[in-house]
Amino acid sequence: MSSSRLKPTLFRISTKLTLAYSLVLILSSTVIFSFLYFQISHGLQEQERGVLSSKLEEYRNRIEVRGLGEFKDYFLYIPNYDRDAALLVSVFSPKGEETYHHEPFPSFKLNMEKLKEEMNRHRGQIFEFAMREMHGGDTIIILGTTLKDGSRLVVGKSTESLSLQLRNLQKIFWWLLLPVALIGFLGGLFLSNRTLSPVRELITSMKKIEGGSLSTRVPIGGSDDELEELKVLFNKMLDKIEGLVSGLKEAFDHLAHDIRTPVTRLRGRAELALTSEGDVESYREALQSCFENSDKILNFLQVLTDITEAENRSKKLKIEKKFISDLVKEIMSLYEMAFEEKDIRVVQKLDSHDWAMVDAKLISRVIANLLDNAHKYTPPGGEVTIETINHTENVIIRVTDSGPGISADEHGMIWQKLYRSDKSRSEYGMGLGLTFVKAVVEAHDGKVSVRIPVKDGHGTEFEVLLQKMS
Repeated sequence: MSSSRLKPTLFRISTKLTLAYSLVLILSSTVIFSFLYFQISHGLQEQERGVLSSKLEEYRNRIEVRGLGEFKDYFLYIPNYDRDAALLVSVFSPKGEETYHHEPFPSFKLNMEKLKEEMNRHRGQIFEFAMREMHGGDTIIILGTTLKDGSRLVVGKSTESLSLQLRNLQKIFWWLLLPVALIGFLGGLFLSNRTLSPVRELITSMKKIEGGSLSTRVPIGGSDDELEELKVLFNKMLDKIEGLVSGLKEAFDHLAHDIRTPVTRLRGRAELALTSEGDVESYREALQSCFENSDKILNFLQVLTDITEAENRSKKLKIEKKFISDLVKEIMSLYEMAFEEKDIRVVQKLDSHDWAMVDAKLISRVIANLLDNAHKYTPPGGEVTIETINHTENVIIRVTDSGPGISADEHGMIWQKLYRSDKSRSEYGMGLGLTFVKAVVEAHDGKVSVRIPVKDGHGTEFEVLLQKMS
């Protein structure tokens, strides 16, 4: 995706998150209000029924104790502001004839035929039903009961006041919905910006990397969420990429530096052979020299490639269970004559249980490099000790020589590519042996270390630690 499309994309994501948060808040508020609305509505209706039920019982007792005449007088002189004045009250004889009827106000009209019909349908001791006023007016909640003489008493109340309260409640909700929507929008905007902030930091870093700044890293915050983990992984990826690029550059620098000499020799011998008149033997020697120098170049390139692959963990290791002592014996059989020619005494202290999960070919080359290094720097008549030490979780390979040792200044430099100490300038070498050892051992999740001096200011001891289960 081009950088020109990043801002619109982020804008769309931010807008979607903001709208989604606002919508969720509005829907949540609506659900909560609906629940409260129905709870309040149900509570008010139950309250109205409770009032009607108590009035029905009160009027029934009044009629049965004091008579219908006194009951009529009660409603005749009741003031309009009294609560009872707002009630519908009707009394019917056992034959169904209306003996008394009170309506709350003149405009209140009830279909009496419908009322009688509903009463006939509900013949229980206490019954309840609802019906509407004539001409589509308010709904009336009606409770009725049967008196001792068989007469029927009904008490009703309009739901107008209840409906008014509920409508006011709805208006309050609609007025509150506007600030809720505004809060939802602002909150969503804040949260979306906060959520996308790490993404913007990633984009900023990517733009700097696009401009060539591989050292750029995304700042890590104090939180412990998925986006912080993404930033950590992104920085680790950048570290690896920077290491690969740096290693590639360094490899090219080393390549140019180290193959210049054999290439110059190769070209010189070839040029000499072409410009001089010699016999077949001189041409053969020139070709032999060219072959040897080209072989050195190929060997150098192969070792450099192996080191780079091991350092970057891109080389596939052929892990198998091997006894390290067996690998040491194989390599020693190749170096035995070289040590004898230099009159160097070799002491082997091998543990027969020193197995580990390793790439046998690479670890054999590690052992060979350490022995070659010991052979190179141990003076005639000296001593080299190679031992393996078996532990529960790891195996140690230790190679000790009686050479001049390494100076303290060189202690951290011996692992660098192409580094050669002043003591080794007279010896042939590529300066990659210890670098290869370190890269391969660390690729096995092991450790390599050096200790100097070993005894009386002389000697060097290299120790390789390999895990049993790599």
